[in-house]
Amino acid sequence: MYIGKYKVTGLLGTGGMGRVYKAQLPEINKTVALKRLCPRPHMIQLLGNKTIEKMFTDEARILGDLRHPHIAAILDFDRDKEGRPFFTMEYHCVNLGDMTGEHYVMEAPVRSLPPERAAGYLHQVLSGLGRLHDAGIIHRDVKPYNMLISESDQVRIIDFGLSLLRGETRGVPEQFKIGTPYYAAPEQEADPDGVDERADIYGAGVLAWRMLTGYLPPDHGEKPVPGEINPLLGRCWDDFLLCATHPKPDRRFPDCQKMTAALDRAFESWQQTLEKACRMQEVTAVSRASDADYSQPVRSIPVKVSLSAAKNRFGLDGRWRPASRRSPEFVVCDDHTVRDKTHGRLWQKAGSPWPVEWSRARQYIDSLNARAFGGVQNWRLPTVDELVLLLFPVSVLGDYCTPPVFSGDIHRLWSADRKSFVAAWFVDTSLGYAGAADFTCQCHVRAVSHCPPYG
Repeated sequence: MYIGKYKVTGLLGTGGMGRVYKAQLPEINKTVALKRLCPRPHMIQLLGNKTIEKMFTDEARILGDLRHPHIAAILDFDRDKEGRPFFTMEYHCVNLGDMTGEHYVMEAPVRSLPPERAAGYLHQVLSGLGRLHDAGIIHRDVKPYNMLISESDQVRIIDFGLSLLRGETRGVPEQFKIGTPYYAAPEQEADPDGVDERADIYGAGVLAWRMLTGYLPPDHGEKPVPGEINPLLGRCWDDFLLCATHPKPDRRFPDCQKMTAALDRAFESWQQTLEKACRMQEVTAVSRASDADYSQPVRSIPVKVSLSAAKNRFGLDGRWRPASRRSPEFVVCDDHTVRDKTHGRLWQKAGSPWPVEWSRARQYIDSLNARAFGGVQNWRLPTVDELVLLLFPVSVLGDYCTPPVFSGDIHRLWSADRKSFVAAWFVDTSLGYAGAADFTCQCHVRAVSHCPPYG
């Protein structure tokens, strides 16, 4: 199927007013995200075609007017042969909703992020929102799935279909809800056209709470506070998160700049607490508790596993993390390799210098073997079962005190296991979970090979 000059290769999502496709510009094989106006019948009944099309073109205009590293870039705007408007944007495979594992049961706990990673993402979100607010635009739908993450780990804010120009009155029917439950500020639910930038501050605060604790915030003033939910946080983040998510707008941060300054203070306080914990703890060799069955060998043969069978096949829990953990004993051999004495594996210490598509991951492995990297010529892509050996769960501050065994700031690693004929499984070693991605997505590679275990 073609939409204009773009070849559609998949459906990425469907909303009330449009559909988002993965598409390709055939002449140069460039992959884009294509959003086409395709309102659902109840939306037409509520708003009318004219209002819906204006909202759609306003979204494209906002993306076209604003240039900022943390706001998604629009590439093209056109109409299909039926006259329906569409626009294309840069395509990225991952968003914060995917990373945390949020789904349609909003109240369910999700994966929390390491504090330093959560703070980094929030810093970028606030930078992008600040640019919007400077232009007089309120986003009104700040949530994890509207925060794309690029291959270079940069946030790109998307979905401006519900945004509002300061002072504008949309006049939509009362039954048309603006925003997403739990992330929409209380005043936005009561008067969506009367909000200011503090409504986005609230959404960013809920996003921060979710990333740092894995939970939605309770009613304000009720326990537990963030530091009681996630011991890693201590009490350094409590005041920051409680202020950002206060139900009364005048008790929140007044703008993104003030919230960013408070974020920096909270993060600095947490780092000081971490440094103190590490000074009090003698750093020893890596030692992890294990509840795994060592009588079962670690699988090295690639398999094809569907989404429905993956949790059982890979031994994952409800948040796609290992249900049981082995405890490898890693030994750094040299600047290039790390040996797992327990399981008889030799690992590349760093990994690919950049993220690549799955097909190119195999080319990267071939290049390592061609030049006998680390004196080895039998490098291969690891399986999911092997990649989860690299996970080091951090549950208390002291866990941060052990120097990392592997080098390089890379987290999402391709496995040799396929999900389908167009997708493969990866493991995120920072967040500690397995997921699936299209072959055209980009992840890093860390090669593995067999070597005799020794005591």
